[in-house]
Amino acid sequence: MNNKILYYLLAASFFVFVAAPLVAQEQEAEDPFADYSYLWENTKKKKKKKDKKAGKVDQPQAIVDTLVAEPASLADTLTLPTQPLDSITPVTTYQADTIPATDSLQAPVEKQIFDSEPEEKIKEPKEEREKRDIAPVPEDFRAGPPDSESGGSFTGGVTYTKIGDENFVGLVLAPEFKIWKIGLGLNVPVLYGLESQAIRTEIFKGGVGAARLIRYIRYGSQKRDPVYVRVGELNNTMIGFGGLINNYTNTTSYEKRKLGLHYDLNFKGLFGLEGMYSDFDPASLNLLAVRPYVRPMAWTIIPIVRTLEIGATVIKDKDQTKRPTSDSTFVVNQFTAEGVGAFGLDAGINLLRIPFIQIDAFFNYSKLNAGTTALADSIATIYAAQGDTKEFTDGHGISGGINFRFNFIADLLSTDMRIERLTYTDNYLPQFFDASYELNKDARLLSLANAGKMSGIYGSLTGHILQKVQLGGSILLPDDVSETAPAVVRLNADVDRLGDKVSIHGSYVKGNLSTLKDAFKLDERSLAKVRFIYHLNRFLAAGVDYYWAFAPTADGSYKATQYISPYFGVSIKF
Repeated sequence: MNNKILYYLLAASFFVFVAAPLVAQEQEAEDPFADYSYLWENTKKKKKKKDKKAGKVDQPQAIVDTLVAEPASLADTLTLPTQPLDSITPVTTYQADTIPATDSLQAPVEKQIFDSEPEEKIKEPKEEREKRDIAPVPEDFRAGPPDSESGGSFTGGVTYTKIGDENFVGLVLAPEFKIWKIGLGLNVPVLYGLESQAIRTEIFKGGVGAARLIRYIRYGSQKRDPVYVRVGELNNTMIGFGGLINNYTNTTSYEKRKLGLHYDLNFKGLFGLEGMYSDFDPASLNLLAVRPYVRPMAWTIIPIVRTLEIGATVIKDKDQTKRPTSDSTFVVNQFTAEGVGAFGLDAGINLLRIPFIQIDAFFNYSKLNAGTTALADSIATIYAAQGDTKEFTDGHGISGGINFRFNFIADLLSTDMRIERLTYTDNYLPQFFDASYELNKDARLLSLANAGKMSGIYGSLTGHILQKVQLGGSILLPDDVSETAPAVVRLNADVDRLGDKVSIHGSYVKGNLSTLKDAFKLDERSLAKVRFIYHLNRFLAAGVDYYWAFAPTADGSYKATQYISPYFGVSIKF
């Protein structure tokens, strides 16, 4: 008996000191729970320390993916071992002592999953959500070349010119400043008459007076920024898609420059308001245009439909600006006294936009409302002289076209080509409010008397190279050009320090063309402005200003006159 007890004691001692360590090592190597040790490890503390060093945030999604992907293999692994139960008892005891409770295992995972998601949503910037909700609309083809970088220039010097029959000497100062989205340009002529021996002050008389020294004040760029406002000279102005107002200018006289307004306000690409006012002369209500527009599908992600723009234009002109005459009386426009106007509907859409090509289509419907009593009576007299008994009625027209924009080599070279087909009725002229409208409003309105039913085309081509060379032109060409269906030609050029030596800024427009042979003949239907500068070095320059514009005469009318002003002075770009 004692031998048996001794035998059992020896066997137990052998198991404790020899067999048990071997079994433990074997089970440690084959531990079926080894692959899932991360479940009971305190990973939260380790993860935070690791992320803190790496500068990263927790990634709860990785834990979720692991927990979702592993349950099947875990169940397969948790099968009863083939070893005797006695041999795995130490392992069972080891697990019971070290595995955390179920609550402590799951709670951190649930907290990481459900607490982190809302934090990300709360921290998302408002601007990012707005960008996600409304994607940007493709660039509008009506936007001109992008503005050059901030800076400015100062050009000025001693000049000589002849206006009418009198000679003048003096200074011409033309500073221009660009800061951020703000631009300012001035034109200050100080001319001394050699015959009259006095400073010429006609530019300050009537209208807005000394404010005419402001060539323009601008904020933003049209169709590029949500807010665009320009005050001063208006050149090549277009409202909407150009059905009624296109290539309009409010400055037809070098002496009587006007101060107008052009604006375009856009709210997140969804809707906007654009318009213009030709002259802030307080004595009269001048040409006024307002066009609200909407992009009803801009909030969608449909590529073509979301670019649709629909607008309506309302125009009114009650110009009664008084022009003094030599006998102390005044003359005014006769046919605008009761107010003439027009109404238009238009729509445009982007058909294609890829890195190098953009194609847009547009449509216009326009109707004139010019049949005032004074105009109707004058036209009735014309009809009677021609033996015609018809009555004057307001005309209307429609047009549709496509604009192709080509960009090459990261916008280093860009061209726009527009082609439009026009059809209109009697007593209507397309793009009625253009540069020729301001030359003589009464004559323009009276020309509706013989304007016949016609079709034609309007085409334009513009382009820029490195934003240093900008060239463009357009032509309105009826199928049968005549006095009753006139053509219009326009050219413009802007060359900024080409080769660091030459700068050219010019524009030319001529309307009421009964034949294209007269397209480049200067007369009472023409407007031309050219400034040529040769830069001698970084600071000195010589150049000439040439104007073909209208000067007031003694009886209050305007006469086409040319100004040639050579000068020598400074030209600094900063």
